[in-house]
Amino acid sequence: MQKKIIALAVAGLVSGVAFAQTNVTVYGIADVCYGYSKSDTNNGYLGLGSFDGATHLPTARTNSGKFMGINSGCWSGSRIGFRGEEGLGNGLKAVFTLEYGTNIDQNASGWDQIRQSFVGLAGNWGTVAMGRQYAPSGMFLGATSVNDITTVQPSNFFVPAFRTMQTGGGSRWNNAITYHSPNWNGFDFRAIAAFGEQTSAYATTTGWEKNDTSDGNQYGLGVRYANGPLYLTAMYQQVMSNDAQAVGGFVVESGDNKAWSLGGSYDFKVVKVFANYIQEKQETFADSDYKKQYWGVGVGIPVSAAGQIQIEYGQYKLKNYYDSDPKAKGVGIGYVHEMSKRTRLYTTLSYIDNDSGLAFGGLANNGNGAGTALGQGGGSSQFGEKNYNFVVGVRHLF
Repeated sequence: MQKKIIALAVAGLVSGVAFAQTNVTVYGIADVCYGYSKSDTNNGYLGLGSFDGATHLPTARTNSGKFMGINSGCWSGSRIGFRGEEGLGNGLKAVFTLEYGTNIDQNASGWDQIRQSFVGLAGNWGTVAMGRQYAPSGMFLGATSVNDITTVQPSNFFVPAFRTMQTGGGSRWNNAITYHSPNWNGFDFRAIAAFGEQTSAYATTTGWEKNDTSDGNQYGLGVRYANGPLYLTAMYQQVMSNDAQAVGGFVVESGDNKAWSLGGSYDFKVVKVFANYIQEKQETFADSDYKKQYWGVGVGIPVSAAGQIQIEYGQYKLKNYYDSDPKAKGVGIGYVHEMSKRTRLYTTLSYIDNDSGLAFGGLANNGNGAGTALGQGGGSSQFGEKNYNFVVGVRHLF
């Protein structure tokens, strides 16, 4: 009799473990590509210009303006994740996600090693969670562009210059609490508040100074409507004054960054059209407030049951920036072929033209992957240069 009781107890433990495991999902993306990038040489020197408050004088360039190689995360960042839930009764659930980035082209973790890590409660009233989480732009903005592989849309090209309105790693905020509403006939919204976690005092060259504990705090609100062929979204996000700094013995504040965006798409079946607009106001030390503006349009054209051509144009502009309005313009064309529901092949060509003072567009093996390495001052591009990129890769979902 005693043996039977012990056997039943062991069976109960085993079944309890098995039950818990059925509520946990392991998922991920393996994405890798070959990338080639070429910039004009700009006479071998960086151009005159500045960005984000830093002035750049002519100096000898540090590279030949070319790159080729294998990179991870060219379309989507390679990752592995675990998400799960536990029923607590009366429709209430505990939910969690742990997601980690990885570079599959080399023996290294992804640049954004911990992508998401949060735990929360969910019910018919929505979901509240705390941890490292997506801002509204990370969840809503990507659907207003054709695809990451064109390299000229916000997530891969221009948004790295924005402080607040991003779709990649910059849209995953630390120390955050979020509320995500239920879906009401196609409408939902997401709100987020993230703490900068500053102390009330810090050391400077002149001694201890008072600090605002709200420095580095971030806030965001995004509204989305997705119903049938129509997708619309509007967002506002803000970063409170970046940490106070001591400059020349004086304490100065770097000022807030405030951004908003509008975007949408419509699927006509024979073609799907996309459009978006982003504007951010950045306050600087010198009180020379300026605006960063981006707009883009694109189309996705099915050419077979498994293939789609994608074309996108984007333009980034610094407005009222030290008495100039430099622009960067880019166009990309790509092709995606679905080998299955989980495996896709993709390729793209893109061209980017920078005004003096801007340097978008070069691919580089900086640990981000060829696609996500595009950005201001990065890769093989230099100020005022034209840049040409080619990418071919494969992405597998599991």
